[in-house]
Amino acid sequence: MSRFSLDKVIQNLNTNQVEKQVLALEQATEIVNSLALKAVDTLRRGPNRFLVAERLQLLGSVVIPHLEKLLSESNEEETKILAALVLLQFDSWVGIPCLLDAIGLNKDYGGLVAKHLAKKGIKDALPPIINRLLTCQLQEVDLVVNLLDALEKLGGEIPLELRQRLAAPDTPWQIRTMIGDRHLSVNVS
Repeated sequence: MSRFSLDKVIQNLNTNQVEKQVLALEQATEIVNSLALKAVDTLRRGPNRFLVAERLQLLGSVVIPHLEKLLSESNEEETKILAALVLLQFDSWVGIPCLLDAIGLNKDYGGLVAKHLAKKGIKDALPPIINRLLTCQLQEVDLVVNLLDALEKLGGEIPLELRQRLAAPDTPWQIRTMIGDRHLSVNVS
């Protein structure tokens, strides 16, 4: 729609004539839907996917069907993860399998995904979090800290061998401190 059309829609929304108001509401819905579709397409195309994803929630629930479609059709891992994270903010669970995989496999978003799943109380994230903690490099301090924080929020138990690994003298101090300060139960089985 052109700028002139948008002005006309706004003008008709301000009128007292029901026919014009109803038509203007239908046109406004089309405009908003078109904007949501374009915004989600921007996420699909990149290159600044994270910045776009952070702001998609501002458009409201109108983006949900477009994000669900993008999630099912995209072959780009980053796009799928970001679409699933935005959907999660709307309490849509369709992207949870993608997010659970991302904890274990994605280099850039594993910790962020774990934090978001923990915030929503998704206990299915516990096994991937433990597995990632067992396999990640301890020099990935931010990742380890995010995973431990998510584990704690979910009430997860940390296996004894993992606690020993994370508390070892050669482990970065941020991780050792976190292990000592946190209330992570130890699973000795």
